[in-house]
Amino acid sequence: MSDDELEKIMQKKYDEMLRHDIRKDEIESNAAGRTLVYLKDEDFDSFISEKRDVAIDFYADWCGPCKIMSPIFEEVAREVSSRVAFAKVNVDENPRISEKFYIMGVPTILYFKNGKLADKTVGLIPKTAFRQKIKEIFGA
Repeated sequence: MSDDELEKIMQKKYDEMLRHDIRKDEIESNAAGRTLVYLKDEDFDSFISEKRDVAIDFYADWCGPCKIMSPIFEEVAREVSSRVAFAKVNVDENPRISEKFYIMGVPTILYFKNGKLADKTVGLIPKTAFRQKIKEIFGA
């Protein structure tokens, strides 16, 4: 094995460890009152099964409508986070889960009720419409 190959393997492992540590910090800070969790491909399914009632915003950093939707999503999350879990998934960094749910455009919000996909919203929506959708699906 060459030094270059070894260096690449070590860098990959370091990056994985760093991502794991960041994810652990996000979970711990969420337990301490944070209203939003950033999910990765590897922890998506366990989060859905654990939290049961979840709204997830699929977004991309380069997406203009996503940048407008983000504060709306976060504001509603703060309003009802005691009854519904809120999470975000970056589609560019998490292609597996994005493909699994056929995310073709962003922003897309998936709503999981009792751990099952209940509904989906594609595109930018006003806060009142988003809040109403949360109320219809979760009663929150």
